[in-house]
Amino acid sequence: MQHTGGTAMIFDRIEWDEHNLDHATKRLTAVEIEQAIFNANQWFRHRKHTERRVFLSRTNGGKSVVVIVAVVHDGVRPITGWEATQ
Repeated sequence: MQHTGGTAMIFDRIEWDEHNLDHATKRLTAVEIEQAIFNANQWFRHRKHTERRVFLSRTNGGKSVVVIVAVVHDGVRPITGWEATQ
């Protein structure tokens, strides 16, 4: 079970398959996305897609990133991610 910071976003797994892996890893690696999800200290609901969350985080290497995930069953499914500009 993973808990992101003090924000009460609790989940058991990160869901990957060939569909989201191909799309989500266009600008970040799968490892960077997973690190960002586990390291997240801030997240909020997506304004257009209520089943999605936006993580503001850093990779283990210190890169600031934004990662969008869908909440599914007992986990999260990465949708996309990119390096943050600020």
